[in-house]
Amino acid sequence: MSQQIKSLEDSLRVTLFVRGRHGARLTRAGEALLVRARSIVGDCDSVEKLLRRVADGLEGYIRIGIINSVMYGPLPRTMHQFQKHNPEVEWTLHELLPDKQQEALVRGQIDVGFACSPTEHRELRSILVYPQPLVVALPDSHPLADCRSVRLRVLSVDRFVLLNTQSPMIRGILAACITEGFQPRVLHESADPETILSLVGAGVGISILPESLSTTPRENVAFVALDEPEMNADLYATVRRDDSLPALERFLALLSEVTNAWRSESSN
Repeated sequence: MSQQIKSLEDSLRVTLFVRGRHGARLTRAGEALLVRARSIVGDCDSVEKLLRRVADGLEGYIRIGIINSVMYGPLPRTMHQFQKHNPEVEWTLHELLPDKQQEALVRGQIDVGFACSPTEHRELRSILVYPQPLVVALPDSHPLADCRSVRLRVLSVDRFVLLNTQSPMIRGILAACITEGFQPRVLHESADPETILSLVGAGVGISILPESLSTTPRENVAFVALDEPEMNADLYATVRRDDSLPALERFLALLSEVTNAWRSESSN
């Protein structure tokens, strides 16, 4: 150790210790170095603790891609609970269509994307969060508003207001209409479910939406099950295949718990 200190003194051209018959004492330079060395050791301890917390998913950040309609399910409740129990983990929301979510995931711009369709991209994988059917949203004055369920083909005479037609879910609805023998008359499309529901309530048209949007009563809007063909708007979480983010894993585990409770409440 003494040789290493002497080598350091020679290298810096400074004396750190005054050596005498009664031992050695620090010079001013040595005292300054000691203070800094103690700080460095403390910083190393802090860094070690930080890295351990990140590895345990207790610190870090999560960048979340969403489509608007997923915010009507258990996701907001999960975010609230996660933030409450994991205050050192930050998260940000990015509103992106499913295709844009996948692009952002591949580029490393977000960490998880939530949408109503799974990915087919080889670098990504999708996890089913919860299954849900599509339902028909009708003005409460509509002749079919009191029905328990309706078939898609009987809606051929109606006018539609739909969520963004660029999403895979809506493209699937349009394709199903054509299979049932009609081309739907789409008067308006919007990325905002509230806009769609307001138009339905005003009697402008009807819509087909994820069931989660029907869990809250809407003025002048009736929700009816879609009987045939059966169509779903299952919620998927899409992540990178090669990623292992502890904070994200904790978030998804909590989402699973909250989803089970939410589905139980919705069925009662």
